[in-house]
Amino acid sequence: MKAQFTTYLFTFIFPLFTFGQYEFYQYFESADTNDIAVINIDIDTSSLNIWHIGSPQKIIFDSAATAPNVIITDTINYYPSNNTSSFQYTITPWTTWGVLAIQWKQKLDMDFGKDGGMIEFSVDGGTTWQSAFDNPYVYNFYGYNESNLDTLLTGEQAFTGLDSTWKDIWLCYDMTWLNNNDSIMVKHTFVSDSIDNNNEGWMMDNLLVHITIIHTVNEVEQDEYLVVAPNPTSGRVEISTKKINEYHIIEKMELLDSNGSVLENWEMIPTKFFIDISNYPNGLYYLNIKTNKESKVAKIILQK
Repeated sequence: MKAQFTTYLFTFIFPLFTFGQYEFYQYFESADTNDIAVINIDIDTSSLNIWHIGSPQKIIFDSAATAPNVIITDTINYYPSNNTSSFQYTITPWTTWGVLAIQWKQKLDMDFGKDGGMIEFSVDGGTTWQSAFDNPYVYNFYGYNESNLDTLLTGEQAFTGLDSTWKDIWLCYDMTWLNNNDSIMVKHTFVSDSIDNNNEGWMMDNLLVHITIIHTVNEVEQDEYLVVAPNPTSGRVEISTKKINEYHIIEKMELLDSNGSVLENWEMIPTKFFIDISNYPNGLYYLNIKTNKESKVAKIILQK
């Protein structure tokens, strides 16, 4: 059985940019539905799942960002040991360009590096899931303290530790890339190890989803159409194109060695992307990049 909480749709216009921005929101205040809403929050209601929607009544987690309710790992009790609990929601692309921004507020109280909160996404209907942390298909992910991000003993990157101040978290995706998929599913998963530490867990409120053409952090407008950097590199290579207000995607990209042999290739990827070539030997490489607007061959020098 699933508990479904449906967001509500608002539409308004930014006259300066002649762009209609749709905003969906969930403040966890009711289970009402709306025929034009497209996002449902699904909580597994099995006995082991500790995600609750309600008013927080703990020591650190004592109030909502917007009263009265939040989504929280139990409204009253500390989280248990050996627990894995998730909730998720689905977003269906509704335009072909811009940046999809998913926002929420959160507080953390977890055993650092041992218990944590994972963020994953799927573009194939939940068949496969990817971590949103340090992922080339994620346009941007920020708002949290870097000290609250760690790799758990189980190998997953996750939010962890203590942060008792509400933080505004932004998880952003390129809408053109998303438009080539039926939908994107986002999953929030809390995990704990075998030791009880009397921690309160993970609390979230004010979930928002909208599209923007003015991104959520200051970005320097690049002069060149396509930039590949740094060069030389020790492994990581960033690829970015000049922003344009229309359908825009990297249709094909190939990594070649100095002899012209194709080592890796990608298709239909965002115009802000990164790759890691640190597993290859030092030397000269080529990156063939073809967007739906232009093509470029970039020389890359790998120096580890």
